[in-house]
Amino acid sequence: MQPVRILIADDHEVVRRGVRSLLKSRADWEVCGEAVDGRDAVQKAKELKPDVIVMDIGMPYLNGLEAARVIRKEVPQSEILILSQHEAAEMRPAALQAGAREYITKSDVARDLLAAVESLSRQVVAPGSSQQLKTSVPTNGGGKIPSGISTSEVALQKRPEEERAWLASIVESSDDAIISKNLDGIITSWNAAAERIFEYTAEEAVGQPVKLIIPVERHEEENRILDRLRNGERIDHYESVRVSKSGRRIDVSLTISPVRNAEGKIVGGSKIARDITERKQVEEALRRIHDELELRVRERTAELERRTMQVLEQAELLDLANDAIFVRNLDGRITYWNRGAERLYGWARSEVLGELIDDCLKTRFPRPFSEIAAEILRTGSWQGRLIHSTKGGQRVTVASRWSLWSRDGKPLGFLELNTDLTEQMRVEESLRTMSGRLLQMQDEERRRIARELHDSAGQMLVALDMNLTAIREESKNPSAKAARACAESLELVQQMSNELRTISHLLHPPLLDEAGLPSAIRWFVEGFAERSKIPVELELSEDLGRLSPESETTVFRIVQESLSNIHRHSQSPKASIRICRTPSEVRVEVSDSGKGMPAGVQNGPTGSRRPGVGITGMRERLRQLGGYLEISSRKTGTTVLAVLPLGCSSVEDVSQAVKLAS
Repeated sequence: MQPVRILIADDHEVVRRGVRSLLKSRADWEVCGEAVDGRDAVQKAKELKPDVIVMDIGMPYLNGLEAARVIRKEVPQSEILILSQHEAAEMRPAALQAGAREYITKSDVARDLLAAVESLSRQVVAPGSSQQLKTSVPTNGGGKIPSGISTSEVALQKRPEEERAWLASIVESSDDAIISKNLDGIITSWNAAAERIFEYTAEEAVGQPVKLIIPVERHEEENRILDRLRNGERIDHYESVRVSKSGRRIDVSLTISPVRNAEGKIVGGSKIARDITERKQVEEALRRIHDELELRVRERTAELERRTMQVLEQAELLDLANDAIFVRNLDGRITYWNRGAERLYGWARSEVLGELIDDCLKTRFPRPFSEIAAEILRTGSWQGRLIHSTKGGQRVTVASRWSLWSRDGKPLGFLELNTDLTEQMRVEESLRTMSGRLLQMQDEERRRIARELHDSAGQMLVALDMNLTAIREESKNPSAKAARACAESLELVQQMSNELRTISHLLHPPLLDEAGLPSAIRWFVEGFAERSKIPVELELSEDLGRLSPESETTVFRIVQESLSNIHRHSQSPKASIRICRTPSEVRVEVSDSGKGMPAGVQNGPTGSRRPGVGITGMRERLRQLGGYLEISSRKTGTTVLAVLPLGCSSVEDVSQAVKLAS
């Protein structure tokens, strides 16, 4: 009888090794090959024509869903089983649609893999035979299955020494320093990354107080950490400073967990230290650049305000002002023209006095001039941005401030004071460019951190789960305490996997890259409703489909920020989201029935109150892609509308859209 031939496809060696060990427990199963990415999986499936393919989703070149579609078409006789970090509820339909027959989350591999492969193998027909392949389980030598053992309960046949060596190799291959210590603060283990980062060898460090790498002024910090470990507390992503053997100070992010013995007693701590010195340096450089730009803008704005006040207070010195100042009568003819106007527009005073101002400046108003004139006659003033033409035909943008010129209560015309905004707009454009780059770097950093959590800690937890399951299955007559400890450990691993997956997905949901925007939005909305207890009504356009990666990220972040604001500020009992697509644009509408927003915030940066960082970030994300954001708020609730144009297929298209949006 031919064995069931199985191909394993996963880009992580530690997971392939664990799956291979599980499958080798069956004598009638053969691992015929391994693939390290999606493209490799398709090639090996064509060459080897396996009966069953066990394949991960998150792989480079081709992800698991894309590879499954190709394999289903090219090698239809092979049955496909998908493994993933994602919850089955969201990804299972996509996996089955792509051509897979089974779907297992990696946190359940140790428990469900053998039964799933057995189920698939029964569907495979051996070449040249009308009989289905049969599967077998370990027997007691007489051809019978030992009492109490089913085909879905076959355990890993790995010796404890091999398990310990496996886990030790994982620790040694980590890029992060992994250090263990007892409750007295004495170092008990020190991996290769710790040697590289802190410059002490394991022989030099083990047996020494952990304060060896802690600056003197932070020794009390270590005492507090030990107290928290004794209380069973875990410390996540704690940023601090450590010192190397050569005296170099290192910024680190620490994750510290208590270590318990077989009886559950805390005997020490395990510390993972990540070197974040370079990241801190980049953040500091960006902060300095941002502060410098902010200072320049504040200085320029203050300068403009001072100039305006001086001109208003000393009307007799108008001709000395740097700004363009002129007076137009109610018929639109120029009656005064200062030297600042000569410098800005190029016309001498003698050329324009008595001329119609519209013939010279060809002013473009933000709204009809009749409305602006009515406002000045009613209130005595107006201010805004105008676009004028110079004598040479160049178009310039000015900050224009108008006052009513009257005598004895009778209006005679308008005094207009204009400031050239060329330099200010250049600074603003630089700020917008920097803001866009910061948003891009933020997304890249989120994606990187999420990927590292998935690729390092997530895979180690999968391996740990499989090892613990093997230990439990191999222990014939464990004591009640040992069985309980093993069960609790498996439960803790499951909890850690769930928490890690949630953190990773909130930073950057892999569903966004692998399954598209609709799946990522549904996943986030369901999680938000569960965490916040705020029900959310979600309406997605059936033809939404896939957008560009930048557009999908922008829509997801807008939904994420809007729901976060509803939860923190609105006091709304519910929320609704509507995302629709037309041939020219995507519209995202998020509404609540809360207490509303202050008028200055919803009006944008020109309002009386400055909007928060989140709203500013949403506006900037949309502006970078040529879109815009509108906020409508009343006492009965708030609606956020984001409009994103479609059809920007090149860098030039995007640049042109951004210019139009600006």
